[in-house]
Amino acid sequence: MIDKETQQMLRARYNPDGSLLRQTQMRMLEILRHVDSVCREHDISYWLSSGTLIGAARHGGFIPWDDDVDIEMLESDYERLISLLSKPEIAGRYKLCTNGTDRNFLFPYAKLHDPCSRIEEATGLDALQRYRGCFIDIFPLTPSGSRRLHRMGGKMLGTEVKMAVRTRNSGWRNSIMQCVLHLAAYPVIRFLGGFCSGNRLRHKVPSYFPAERKKNDIFPLSEISFEGFMFKAPADTDTYLKKLYGDYMKLPDSDKIHVHASKIILSDNIIE
Repeated sequence: MIDKETQQMLRARYNPDGSLLRQTQMRMLEILRHVDSVCREHDISYWLSSGTLIGAARHGGFIPWDDDVDIEMLESDYERLISLLSKPEIAGRYKLCTNGTDRNFLFPYAKLHDPCSRIEEATGLDALQRYRGCFIDIFPLTPSGSRRLHRMGGKMLGTEVKMAVRTRNSGWRNSIMQCVLHLAAYPVIRFLGGFCSGNRLRHKVPSYFPAERKKNDIFPLSEISFEGFMFKAPADTDTYLKKLYGDYMKLPDSDKIHVHASKIILSDNIIE
Protein backbone atom coordinates (compact mmCIF):
# COMPACT_ATOMS: atom_id res chain seq x y z
CA MET A 1 0.00 0.00 0.00
CA ILE A 2 1.25 3.50 -0.77
CA ASP A 3 2.39 5.75 2.04
CA LYS A 4 -0.15 7.72 4.04
CA GLU A 5 1.11 11.14 2.93
CA THR A 6 0.77 10.30 -0.78
CA GLN A 7 -2.68 8.83 -0.22
CA GLN A 8 -3.85 11.97 1.59
CA MET A 9 -2.50 14.14 -1.23
CA LEU A 10 -4.33 12.08 -3.86
CA ARG A 11 -7.58 12.11 -1.89
CA ALA A 12 -7.39 15.88 -1.50
CA ARG A 13 -6.79 16.29 -5.22
CA TYR A 14 -9.31 13.87 -6.69
CA ASN A 15 -11.99 12.72 -4.23
CA PRO A 16 -12.05 14.66 -0.97
CA ASP A 17 -14.87 13.85 1.43
CA GLY A 18 -18.09 15.51 0.27
CA SER A 19 -17.01 15.79 -3.35
CA LEU A 20 -19.34 14.47 -6.06
CA LEU A 21 -16.87 11.74 -7.00
CA ARG A 22 -16.51 10.60 -3.38
CA GLN A 23 -20.28 10.51 -2.96
CA THR A 24 -20.53 8.47 -6.15
CA GLN A 25 -17.90 6.06 -4.88
CA MET A 26 -19.87 5.58 -1.67
CA ARG A 27 -23.01 4.79 -3.70
CA MET A 28 -21.07 2.13 -5.60
CA LEU A 29 -19.68 0.78 -2.33
CA GLU A 30 -23.27 0.28 -1.13
CA ILE A 31 -24.06 -1.74 -4.26
CA LEU A 32 -20.89 -3.80 -3.82
CA ARG A 33 -21.75 -4.56 -0.20
CA HIS A 34 -25.22 -5.67 -1.28
CA VAL A 35 -23.80 -8.04 -3.90
CA ASP A 36 -21.26 -9.34 -1.39
CA SER A 37 -24.03 -10.15 1.09
CA VAL A 38 -26.05 -12.00 -1.58
CA CYS A 39 -22.98 -13.99 -2.64
CA ARG A 40 -22.05 -14.94 0.90
CA GLU A 41 -25.60 -15.97 1.78
CA HIS A 42 -25.88 -18.20 -1.29
CA ASP A 43 -22.29 -19.50 -1.36
CA ILE A 44 -21.40 -17.80 -4.64
CA SER A 45 -17.71 -17.15 -5.32
CA TYR A 46 -16.62 -13.76 -6.66
CA TRP A 47 -13.57 -11.55 -6.33
CA LEU A 48 -12.67 -7.89 -6.72
CA SER A 49 -10.94 -7.26 -10.02
CA SER A 50 -9.30 -4.69 -12.30
CA GLY A 51 -9.02 -1.18 -10.88
CA THR A 52 -11.12 -2.11 -7.86
CA LEU A 53 -8.58 -4.73 -6.81
CA ILE A 54 -5.68 -2.36 -7.54
CA GLY A 55 -7.42 0.21 -5.36
CA ALA A 56 -7.76 -2.28 -2.51
CA ALA A 57 -4.11 -3.34 -2.72
CA ARG A 58 -2.58 0.10 -3.34
CA HIS A 59 -4.99 2.54 -1.64
CA GLY A 60 -7.02 0.43 0.77
CA GLY A 61 -10.15 1.40 -1.17
CA PHE A 62 -11.05 3.23 -4.34
CA ILE A 63 -8.31 4.53 -6.57
CA PRO A 64 -8.93 8.23 -5.79
CA TRP A 65 -9.94 9.11 -9.36
CA ASP A 66 -11.83 5.88 -10.12
CA ASP A 67 -15.55 5.95 -10.86
CA ASP A 68 -16.46 2.30 -11.32
CA VAL A 69 -16.36 -1.05 -9.48
CA ASP A 70 -15.53 -4.41 -11.07
CA ILE A 71 -15.96 -7.95 -9.79
CA GLU A 72 -15.39 -11.26 -11.55
CA MET A 73 -16.64 -14.81 -11.12
CA LEU A 74 -16.84 -18.09 -12.97
CA GLU A 75 -19.70 -18.32 -15.45
CA SER A 76 -21.53 -20.93 -13.37
CA ASP A 77 -21.53 -18.60 -10.34
CA TYR A 78 -22.48 -15.69 -12.58
CA GLU A 79 -25.59 -17.49 -13.81
CA ARG A 80 -26.65 -18.24 -10.24
CA LEU A 81 -26.10 -14.64 -9.14
CA ILE A 82 -28.01 -13.19 -12.10
CA SER A 83 -30.91 -15.54 -11.36
CA LEU A 84 -31.00 -14.27 -7.78
CA LEU A 85 -30.65 -10.58 -8.65
CA SER A 86 -33.50 -10.96 -11.15
CA LYS A 87 -35.81 -11.29 -8.14
CA PRO A 88 -36.94 -7.89 -6.75
CA GLU A 89 -36.90 -9.20 -3.20
CA ILE A 90 -33.18 -9.96 -3.55
CA ALA A 91 -32.10 -7.08 -5.80
CA GLY A 92 -33.78 -4.62 -3.42
CA ARG A 93 -33.86 -1.12 -4.83
CA TYR A 94 -31.17 -1.90 -7.39
CA LYS A 95 -31.82 -2.57 -11.08
CA LEU A 96 -30.16 -5.43 -12.93
CA CYS A 97 -29.05 -4.88 -16.51
CA THR A 98 -27.98 -7.73 -18.80
CA ASN A 99 -28.36 -8.43 -22.49
CA GLY A 100 -31.43 -10.39 -21.46
CA THR A 101 -33.14 -7.47 -19.70
CA ASP A 102 -32.13 -4.73 -22.15
CA ARG A 103 -31.85 -5.42 -25.89
CA ASN A 104 -29.61 -2.36 -26.25
CA PHE A 105 -27.10 -3.72 -23.74
CA LEU A 106 -24.90 -5.78 -26.03
CA PHE A 107 -22.37 -7.12 -23.55
CA PRO A 108 -22.18 -10.61 -21.97
CA TYR A 109 -21.71 -9.28 -18.43
CA ALA A 110 -24.10 -7.51 -16.05
CA LYS A 111 -24.44 -4.14 -14.37
CA LEU A 112 -26.31 -3.58 -11.11
CA HIS A 113 -27.57 0.00 -11.07
CA ASP A 114 -28.66 2.45 -8.39
CA PRO A 115 -31.80 4.09 -9.88
CA CYS A 116 -31.45 7.12 -7.59
CA SER A 117 -28.55 8.38 -9.66
CA ARG A 118 -27.53 9.00 -13.24
CA ILE A 119 -24.18 8.64 -14.95
CA GLU A 120 -23.44 9.59 -18.54
CA GLU A 121 -20.32 7.87 -19.82
CA ALA A 122 -17.80 10.01 -21.66
CA THR A 123 -17.88 7.71 -24.73
CA GLY A 124 -21.63 8.17 -25.18
CA LEU A 125 -21.98 4.45 -25.93
CA ASP A 126 -24.44 4.04 -23.04
CA ALA A 127 -26.98 6.39 -24.63
CA LEU A 128 -29.43 3.67 -25.64
CA GLN A 129 -29.33 1.65 -22.43
CA ARG A 130 -32.36 1.35 -20.19
CA TYR A 131 -30.63 2.14 -16.88
CA ARG A 132 -27.89 4.73 -16.46
CA GLY A 133 -27.43 5.00 -12.70
CA CYS A 134 -24.30 4.35 -10.63
CA PHE A 135 -23.38 0.71 -11.10
CA ILE A 136 -20.96 -2.08 -10.51
CA ASP A 137 -19.82 -4.41 -13.32
CA ILE A 138 -20.17 -8.18 -12.83
CA PHE A 139 -17.97 -10.11 -15.26
CA PRO A 140 -18.30 -13.86 -15.99
CA LEU A 141 -15.10 -15.73 -16.84
CA THR A 142 -14.97 -18.76 -19.12
CA PRO A 143 -12.19 -21.17 -20.22
CA SER A 144 -10.23 -19.58 -23.05
CA GLY A 145 -7.04 -20.81 -24.65
CA SER A 146 -6.78 -18.34 -27.53
CA ARG A 147 -6.07 -14.65 -27.13
CA ARG A 148 -6.44 -14.19 -30.90
CA LEU A 149 -9.96 -15.60 -30.97
CA HIS A 150 -10.91 -13.51 -27.96
CA ARG A 151 -9.64 -10.33 -29.62
CA MET A 152 -11.63 -11.20 -32.74
CA GLY A 153 -14.80 -11.27 -30.64
CA GLY A 154 -13.85 -7.93 -29.09
CA LYS A 155 -13.44 -6.31 -32.50
CA MET A 156 -16.84 -7.62 -33.58
CA LEU A 157 -18.37 -6.19 -30.40
CA GLY A 158 -16.79 -2.80 -31.03
CA THR A 159 -18.29 -2.68 -34.51
CA GLU A 160 -21.68 -3.79 -33.19
CA VAL A 161 -21.80 -1.14 -30.45
CA LYS A 162 -20.73 1.71 -32.73
CA MET A 163 -23.25 0.73 -35.39
CA ALA A 164 -26.03 0.50 -32.79
CA VAL A 165 -25.31 4.09 -31.70
CA ARG A 166 -25.00 5.42 -35.28
CA THR A 167 -28.13 3.70 -36.59
CA ARG A 168 -30.35 3.95 -33.53
CA ASN A 169 -33.39 4.66 -35.74
CA SER A 170 -32.81 1.64 -37.98
CA GLY A 171 -33.80 -1.10 -35.58
CA TRP A 172 -34.09 -3.83 -38.21
CA ARG A 173 -30.43 -3.48 -39.20
CA ASN A 174 -29.28 -3.78 -35.62
CA SER A 175 -31.60 -6.75 -35.04
CA ILE A 176 -30.12 -8.64 -37.98
CA MET A 177 -26.56 -7.97 -36.80
CA GLN A 178 -27.39 -8.98 -33.24
CA CYS A 179 -28.90 -12.26 -34.42
CA VAL A 180 -25.88 -13.12 -36.56
CA LEU A 181 -23.34 -12.22 -33.87
CA HIS A 182 -25.06 -13.39 -30.69
CA LEU A 183 -26.65 -16.57 -32.06
CA ALA A 184 -23.79 -17.69 -34.31
CA ALA A 185 -20.46 -15.85 -34.32
CA TYR A 186 -19.91 -15.32 -30.59
CA PRO A 187 -20.98 -18.86 -29.56
CA VAL A 188 -18.63 -20.35 -32.17
CA ILE A 189 -15.73 -18.23 -30.92
CA ARG A 190 -16.45 -19.27 -27.33
CA PHE A 191 -16.64 -22.94 -28.35
CA LEU A 192 -13.37 -22.88 -30.28
CA GLY A 193 -11.62 -20.81 -27.61
CA GLY A 194 -12.47 -23.39 -24.97
CA PHE A 195 -10.23 -26.02 -26.55
CA CYS A 196 -6.88 -26.57 -24.82
CA SER A 197 -7.69 -23.82 -22.34
CA GLY A 198 -6.10 -25.63 -19.39
CA ASN A 199 -6.44 -23.39 -16.34
CA ARG A 200 -6.71 -20.21 -18.40
CA LEU A 201 -9.74 -17.96 -18.05
CA ARG A 202 -10.85 -14.81 -19.85
CA HIS A 203 -13.87 -12.54 -19.80
CA LYS A 204 -16.70 -14.18 -21.68
CA VAL A 205 -16.71 -13.42 -25.41
CA PRO A 206 -17.52 -10.82 -26.69
CA SER A 207 -15.29 -8.68 -24.54
CA TYR A 208 -12.81 -5.85 -24.93
CA PHE A 209 -10.51 -7.40 -22.31
CA PRO A 210 -8.44 -10.31 -23.70
CA ALA A 211 -5.99 -10.68 -20.78
CA GLU A 212 -5.95 -14.19 -19.34
CA ARG A 213 -6.33 -15.19 -15.71
CA LYS A 214 -5.01 -18.41 -14.15
CA LYS A 215 -7.24 -20.46 -11.89
CA ASN A 216 -4.37 -21.23 -9.52
CA ASP A 217 -3.80 -17.49 -8.98
CA ILE A 218 -7.46 -17.08 -8.04
CA PHE A 219 -8.48 -20.12 -6.00
CA PRO A 220 -8.89 -20.70 -3.13
CA LEU A 221 -10.17 -17.15 -2.64
CA SER A 222 -8.78 -14.85 0.01
CA GLU A 223 -10.16 -11.61 1.43
CA ILE A 224 -8.97 -8.01 1.19
CA SER A 225 -9.94 -4.76 2.87
CA PHE A 226 -11.67 -2.18 0.68
CA GLU A 227 -12.95 1.07 2.22
CA GLY A 228 -12.97 -0.56 5.66
CA PHE A 229 -14.93 -3.66 4.64
CA MET A 230 -13.73 -7.14 3.75
CA PHE A 231 -14.42 -8.49 0.27
CA LYS A 232 -13.35 -11.57 -1.67
CA ALA A 233 -10.06 -11.43 -3.58
CA PRO A 234 -7.85 -13.81 -5.58
CA ALA A 235 -5.71 -16.24 -3.61
CA ASP A 236 -2.54 -14.47 -4.78
CA THR A 237 -3.55 -10.86 -5.36
CA ASP A 238 0.00 -9.69 -6.04
CA THR A 239 0.69 -12.29 -8.74
CA TYR A 240 -2.78 -11.83 -10.22
CA LEU A 241 -2.32 -8.06 -10.58
CA LYS A 242 1.30 -8.23 -11.78
CA LYS A 243 0.35 -10.57 -14.63
CA LEU A 244 -2.39 -8.20 -15.72
CA TYR A 245 -0.80 -4.79 -15.11
CA GLY A 246 2.91 -5.21 -14.36
CA ASP A 247 3.99 -2.81 -11.62
CA TYR A 248 0.50 -1.98 -10.41
CA MET A 249 1.86 -0.18 -7.34
CA LYS A 250 3.33 2.56 -9.54
CA LEU A 251 1.07 5.57 -9.86
CA PRO A 252 0.24 6.66 -13.44
CA ASP A 253 1.28 10.04 -14.77
CA SER A 254 -1.35 12.66 -14.02
CA ASP A 255 -1.92 13.35 -17.75
CA LYS A 256 -2.88 9.70 -18.25
CA ILE A 257 -5.62 9.71 -15.62
CA HIS A 258 -9.12 9.57 -17.09
CA VAL A 259 -12.58 9.00 -15.66
CA HIS A 260 -15.40 7.11 -17.38
CA ALA A 261 -18.22 9.52 -16.60
CA SER A 262 -18.81 12.93 -18.14
CA LYS A 263 -21.84 13.75 -15.97
CA ILE A 264 -23.04 12.44 -12.58
CA ILE A 265 -26.32 13.16 -10.80
CA LEU A 266 -27.12 11.80 -7.34
CA SER A 267 -30.55 11.91 -5.72
CA ASP A 268 -32.58 10.48 -2.84
CA ASN A 269 -35.33 9.59 -5.31
CA ILE A 270 -35.52 7.50 -8.44
CA ILE A 271 -34.36 9.38 -11.53
CA GLU A 272 -36.36 8.55 -14.64
